[in-house]
Amino acid sequence: MVLLTSGTVSAIVTSTVVCVSTFLLFLSGYALQQKSLRDIQHALREPIYSQTPSVRSHLYAGGSGDAQQYLADSENARSSRPTNVAYLQLLTRPNPSNICSAILFYKKLAENNSAAHERLFVYPRDWDMVTFPSDEVNTALALLRAASSKYGVWLVPIDTGILHSKGYPLTDARLLRLAQIQFMPYDSVLYLRTPGYVLDVERLDQLLFSRPLPLEFDRSRPESYQNEAWIPLPLLANKNPSLPPAYLITVNPKPERVEARTHIPNVTIRGFGDLVASPSYKNPAGQGPAYAYFDVDDDGHVRWENNPYYGQWRKEQYEVCEGLDLESIDDW
Repeated sequence: MVLLTSGTVSAIVTSTVVCVSTFLLFLSGYALQQKSLRDIQHALREPIYSQTPSVRSHLYAGGSGDAQQYLADSENARSSRPTNVAYLQLLTRPNPSNICSAILFYKKLAENNSAAHERLFVYPRDWDMVTFPSDEVNTALALLRAASSKYGVWLVPIDTGILHSKGYPLTDARLLRLAQIQFMPYDSVLYLRTPGYVLDVERLDQLLFSRPLPLEFDRSRPESYQNEAWIPLPLLANKNPSLPPAYLITVNPKPERVEARTHIPNVTIRGFGDLVASPSYKNPAGQGPAYAYFDVDDDGHVRWENNPYYGQWRKEQYEVCEGLDLESIDDW
C-alpha cells in the first residue's frame, strides 16, 4: 500500500487540471481554425467577377512594382450583356515602337469614349526590376507610365520566373497563360495584337457589345456553348507561341480549380468577324477594319507594303512618344 502525501495529491490534481485545460484549449482552437478555414474556402469559391481590379503597377524604375489586386467591390453582376469588360494588349519584349503603338491604342480608346472603360497592359515583371541599357527603352517605359494614368490603363506585371526556371522561352502565348488569373474580376477580356492601329473605336466596341459573349459555361444559356459569333479556340501555349489577332478570354473560378475559356470572332460574319483584320482588308462595301493589326518581318520591323495606314500610324506614334526615333529602333 502506497501512502500519498498531501503534496503529492496536490501535484496530481494540479497536473490533471492543467492537462484537461490544455486539451480543452486545443479543442477550442481546432474548432476555431476549422471554422476560419471553411470561411476562407467559402469566400474563395464565391464568384468575384463583381470586383474591380487594382492590378496597376506603374512600372517603377528599378522597383519591383508588385500589383495589388481585387481591392474594390462593384455591384455589377454577370449577365449575357456584360458590364465589366476590358481591352488587353501585351508585350514580351520592351520594343519602344511597340510600346508606343500600345500607348496610341489606349489614347484612341480614351479620347473616342470607348464603351469598354477597362484597359489592361500585360508585361513581364522583370521590366520593373531593371534599368535598361537603352535610353529609348527607358524613355518608352516612362511614357507608358504616364499614359497609364492619363488614359486609365492598368499595368499588369507578370512573374515569368517559372518559365526561366524550366528553360522555356517567353512567348506571347505563355505570357497570356500566366496572366489569365488576373482576369477573374472581368466578364471578358479582349486581347488585340500590337502593333496595330485603331481606325474606328465605335465599330471596334461592337466586338464586345453587339452580340452575346460566351462568358461562363451555363446550360441554361445556349450562347455560352453554341455561340454563332464566337468560336472556341484553346490556348495551347506550348504549341503555338503566337496569339490570334483578336482573342476573347473569360476566366471563371470553380471549386478546386479556375476555368479559362478562349474564343476568336467568327470571320464568316461580315460586319463582325472582319472588325479586326490586316491593313489590306476591305469588305464588299470598301470599308476597312475597325482595328488593323500590323505584320512584322524577321527583324521586328513593321511591314509598310500594302499598309495604307502605316504613315498615319507612325505620325500619331510620334505624337504620343515625342523625342524617340522610332524608325531606327523598330527592331529592338
